[in-house]
Amino acid sequence: MKKKIEHGFSLIELIVVVTIISVITVIGVISFNGAQKKARDGRRMADLEKIRIALEMEKQVGSTYPAALSVLETNERLQLVPQDPKGFGTYPYTGSNYLYTVYAFMEDAGSTNFSGDGTVCGTGGNCNYKVTNP
Repeated sequence: MKKKIEHGFSLIELIVVVTIISVITVIGVISFNGAQKKARDGRRMADLEKIRIALEMEKQVGSTYPAALSVLETNERLQLVPQDPKGFGTYPYTGSNYLYTVYAFMEDAGSTNFSGDGTVCGTGGNCNYKVTNP
């Protein structure tokens, strides 16, 4: 008598395949989220550098730093003052005649340059990255 060959997968084979696919998916999502955080932090650093350059140009013309970042738009040093890429709004700024500080909240702990001074960066939390005048 001939044996009947069944086609298809057993339940254990299906469970193993689904488990492997799930693990690979979780690893991919975690890696993607980390890459997104680093990309946003890179954008924040570039934005603060752009603001720093505009502030230095403003000081060269007016001999002091402006009291608000909006002056950079008014005086055409920047087309638009950059906004946080995650939607936290404009970067906090403190400026006086000869000093300024622009803050940001970095999502990746490796991108920070100070531990914070209580300045709040939108809903991101306490600021942990700053650019000051040289």
